[in-house]
Amino acid sequence: MADPQQTNSSIFPGPPRFYKSFSPENLVQFKALKDRGDCEDRLVPESLQFLIPPLAPTSGGYQSFGGRYEIDEKPVTLEEQGIDRLFPAAPSESKGVVQSQWTLNRAFELKKISKSLLLNFLELVGTLSVNPEQYGKKLEDIRTLFINAHHLLNEYRPHQARETLILMMEQQLEKTKMEIEGVRAMREKVEETLQKLGMRGSTAVTNGFSHEDPIRSDAFESISQKKWAILTNEFDS
Repeated sequence: MADPQQTNSSIFPGPPRFYKSFSPENLVQFKALKDRGDCEDRLVPESLQFLIPPLAPTSGGYQSFGGRYEIDEKPVTLEEQGIDRLFPAAPSESKGVVQSQWTLNRAFELKKISKSLLLNFLELVGTLSVNPEQYGKKLEDIRTLFINAHHLLNEYRPHQARETLILMMEQQLEKTKMEIEGVRAMREKVEETLQKLGMRGSTAVTNGFSHEDPIRSDAFESISQKKWAILTNEFDS
C-alpha cells in the first residue's frame, strides 16, 4: 500500500477508498433508511456507514494536498515572525481594557510608515554613495517597515469582507425592488388593457353576439381575435 502522506501530497491524488460505498444500490438503500428515519449509526449497516454525512469539525486541523491547516486558524503576529512592531498593539483583557472598544488609527500609522520608508530610502542611497558595504542594516530597516505596513493592511481584511457583504446585500435589495416595481407596472398595464377590452366587448354582447350561438360563432371569433391583437399591441408597446 502506498504511503498515505505521499498520496495526499501528490498533485492529482487518487479518490478515497470509501468512494465505492456510493454505488446506486447503496444510495437507494440509504434513501429508504432515511425515509423510515433509521439513519442512526447503530441502525445503518456497515456498508452504508460512509453515506452518513460527518459532523463539521470544531477544533483541531486537517490536511489538504500535503499541507496542514487548523480549523480555528489565527493570523500570525509580528512577534511570532520575529519582526519589530512599529505601531501600538491591541491591549490584553488583563489590563482592564475591552478589546472591542479599543481602536487604532491605522491610516495615521500607515502615513508614518510611508514617511519612514522615504527617509530610510534616502539614507540607503547616501550609505551606498559613501560606504556601500554598510547597506545591510538599512535594508533590514526597510524590510521591517514594509512588513509592518503589510500587517496593518491585512488588519483591514475583516472590514473589507463586511463592507463587501453589505454592498452585495444592498445591490440584491435594489434589484428586488426594481423587479417588484416592474411587476406592479405590468399589473397596472394589464388591468388597463383588460378594462379597454371589457368596454369594447360589451358592445358586442349588447348586439347579441354569443360564443354559444352557432350562427354567429364566426363573428364572435373575429371579435376575440381583435381583442388578442389589441392585447398584444399593448404589451409590445
